[in-house]
Amino acid sequence: ALPGKIIQALKRVGTENPLVLIDEVDKIGRGINGDPASALLEMLDPEQNNSFLDHYMDVPVDLSRVLFVCTANNLDTIPALLLDHMEVLEVSGYVTEEKAAIMSRYLGPQAKEASGLGAADIYRKAALKLVEDLGEETFPEPNESSATSASASDAPPTTSAVSPLLDEDSTPSPTSSISLEQEPPKTVESQEPFSNEPSLEHQAAQESLDQHQHHGERKVITTHERQPMAIPESVHVRITPENLKDCVGPPVCQKDRMYATPPPPGVSTGLGYVGNGSGAIMPVEAMSMPGKGGLQLTGKLGEVIRESAQIGLSWVKAHAYELGITNNPEDQFLTDRDVHVHMPEGSIGKEGPSAGIALLSAFVSLFMKTRINPDIAMTGEISLVGQVLPVGGLKEKILAAHRAGIKMIIALAANRADVEENVPESVKTGIRFVCVENVREVLEVFGEQGATERGEGQEAEWVRKIWAEQWSW
Repeated sequence: ALPGKIIQALKRVGTENPLVLIDEVDKIGRGINGDPASALLEMLDPEQNNSFLDHYMDVPVDLSRVLFVCTANNLDTIPALLLDHMEVLEVSGYVTEEKAAIMSRYLGPQAKEASGLGAADIYRKAALKLVEDLGEETFPEPNESSATSASASDAPPTTSAVSPLLDEDSTPSPTSSISLEQEPPKTVESQEPFSNEPSLEHQAAQESLDQHQHHGERKVITTHERQPMAIPESVHVRITPENLKDCVGPPVCQKDRMYATPPPPGVSTGLGYVGNGSGAIMPVEAMSMPGKGGLQLTGKLGEVIRESAQIGLSWVKAHAYELGITNNPEDQFLTDRDVHVHMPEGSIGKEGPSAGIALLSAFVSLFMKTRINPDIAMTGEISLVGQVLPVGGLKEKILAAHRAGIKMIIALAANRADVEENVPESVKTGIRFVCVENVREVLEVFGEQGATERGEGQEAEWVRKIWAEQWSW
């Protein structure tokens, strides 16, 4: 038995006010040895941690001066009572320029030193292209591996190019072999016996020694001193965007956008927040077919996003006449049709309310037979009466839209301050932000930017006509 980890940490640092880092606190769970969350609750509670009781020492210990820092990837799995005793600080993912700076200043020099190409030149454009090819990778480990490959894979052609320039005398030659005879293993015979009867270790060691002596085995170790190959100063290794593929291979196949051209009716582009701290493009596809008015959802969707789809469909049904879908306010809608909604990448779970306006826009596009510009992405929760509500993770979503080449983002007006304060200017360049308050303003954007199939080459005036003539809610 030993004292607990926190007592061992205090003993190791020798001070009463250290900083204690608890990593991956969102992955703790109850087991047969107890509940770690309960112990953490006692340590983090300022009303209790001044007399924390370790079961081994059975003496109260004052932890009130200890600074605890916990890390987590997902707040949803942290017990609510434990989370209430923490101050949450969200750390966003790196932008492309930050990743390139990390690779140029830290990972690049390490890779060049490890591969023996300390004088290699990695152009900044090559570093940016390498980061872009990695796509949604957030953590530096993949960059480190790729940076090492970019230097190490140049070593064979560099060696073949430099070897004709080297003199024979400069070629490193192995030193003479050194034969070492391994000493016989020491046994308990070389020590003073504590008792007259041999122990089990004594017997095993004696049998091993007798076996080696019987066969006359002697292990010979040969070592060669290796010298690094001297590369002339006239030879330089340059890694540019053009030869980057020869160094690290073809880029990882990652498709941020499914639709580069106008998609068919019923398709919209949403923005999502991934649990690892990055954003992602989330296309929504809707299709109608003969049926009995049912709604089918696929794509590994959670309960909240399923409710958002139901809210969006109910809103469209309630305003079918105002939208021009039906000819009479009393007409029944979707009584003989089923609607199927799918969100691609079905192996990845999706949850949250931020796809609300994307789902509703897909329904409107489907039933009005209009196309939504694929350069428009949106995020926001919707209410049953058509109000747009704020969502989180907006910076990460904008970074994902920037990577995918999105030109317009629709979000709630209340999130404007978050965009202006937290999103870098380099990311906002080239993206138009449209702030909305309700669904009507969202559809007005499509009326300005979309194109309809009802007439060849005609601009989409359907939304303006609806607002001017029929809208009554």
